[in-house]
Amino acid sequence: MEKQICEWLLADENPEVKLRTLKEYLKHDDKHPEVIRAKENLINSKIYAGIIKKLHSDKKWNKFDALMALAEWGLTRNDVSEEIDEEVFGLIKETNFKMLCAEPFLLRDLVKLGYYSEPVVKEEILSMVRLIKEDGGFGCISSNKKINDPKKPHKSCARLTVEYLLLAAELKLQGIEMDFYSPITEYFLKRNIFYRTDDMKTPMVEVMTETFYPPDPIKVGVHNIVYALRVLGVSLDSEAMRCGMEVLNKYRLEDGTYKISGFKSVPAFKPGAKDEKNKWITLYAYMTLDF
Repeated sequence: MEKQICEWLLADENPEVKLRTLKEYLKHDDKHPEVIRAKENLINSKIYAGIIKKLHSDKKWNKFDALMALAEWGLTRNDVSEEIDEEVFGLIKETNFKMLCAEPFLLRDLVKLGYYSEPVVKEEILSMVRLIKEDGGFGCISSNKKINDPKKPHKSCARLTVEYLLLAAELKLQGIEMDFYSPITEYFLKRNIFYRTDDMKTPMVEVMTETFYPPDPIKVGVHNIVYALRVLGVSLDSEAMRCGMEVLNKYRLEDGTYKISGFKSVPAFKPGAKDEKNKWITLYAYMTLDF
């Protein structure tokens, strides 16, 4: 990463980007003076106050969005007030992790926030990853028989499998080894990451080839996906990763930064302006290149 791009990511005006850059790109630990200052600035910011308000909402999806934001920013349960535990365990009790198609995404965020050591989280992860199918993916959870008739064979759901890929990468970053890393990685490699096995020019899910951010349980962009695969050990020289970087680089600008293609109508936090250079997409791109 060129110096001016790194300085742009480390600017105080976006303390949430700065903290993630310090911790996950520059690999500074929590005792590093710059990390300590960045956390203080973030916790005293308006964007943080807005997310904490969501965390204390009565609506479970607001809580989900808040946990995702805190995880994306590089914060942990130890950085937030003790009230986060009450909200996390309350959400688990209310939902038993079953938030439509969002369970693996929630588990990924909880791991990133530092909850893997909690038995209820660890046991749920171990039980869910055992459901991996022979093709290396995870099956649709819908109870609608028109979509997912249990009497008929079904291919894995690409959207759900991407969520499990993010969970696998986060577990790996935490130094936790599991048997499902290899088959889920192979699921994407044999598809050149994005494509149908019967048509290697048609994406399984269109948003997978876009830079949609913040990630959503059913909308995860190319930058999140290629970074997860790099964490799981996929070489930049592999055919699949060359394909992945070719797609990501469609969003690369002349100055070496990357632009965002879109976000949902009410994002958990404002990531920046659509179709303009974006700190989050740029950070993910360089974390992928330099991992």
